[in-house]
Amino acid sequence: MQLNVKTQRLAKIAPLAVLESEAVRLLAFDGEEITLAPDEVLFRQGELSDGGYAILSGTVALERDAQIPTPVRLMSAGSLIGVNALIVDAERPVTATAREKSLLVRLPRRLVLRVLDAFPDSAAALKRFIETNLAEQAAALERVANAIDTVSRRYRSRESRTGT
Repeated sequence: MQLNVKTQRLAKIAPLAVLESEAVRLLAFDGEEITLAPDEVLFRQGELSDGGYAILSGTVALERDAQIPTPVRLMSAGSLIGVNALIVDAERPVTATAREKSLLVRLPRRLVLRVLDAFPDSAAALKRFIETNLAEQAAALERVANAIDTVSRRYRSRESRTGT
């Protein structure tokens, strides 16, 4: 894929969209293009992460092996898999498998950190993006916790009235 096209596509993907254009261009230039065939595994749950993957075309399913089955999350063009893995070491929480022929750009952590070091304004913008995202997730979890507390209080109230 031409560098201009790859740069334009990466620049539309959150959180890369908050980076300076030259920072995105470096990621596009040094990021490794990967083509996955249908049903090809990108990585498995529990593997150590080494970066993220920007999906340029196709669809990748994220599935978690657990005692309680979790639904498949489908990631399509314009998505980034492994936002946290761009910055820190962690185990992959899911297995990623292509559902159809897919084109991705692998963004190794060392590359991302090198680019952020060279573009401090981009590093600050990425930090703000991640902080905002975490705050939104925390607020959503708080709403869920409050809803569960409300149900629990209603249940206890109903039990006390019926004597059960």
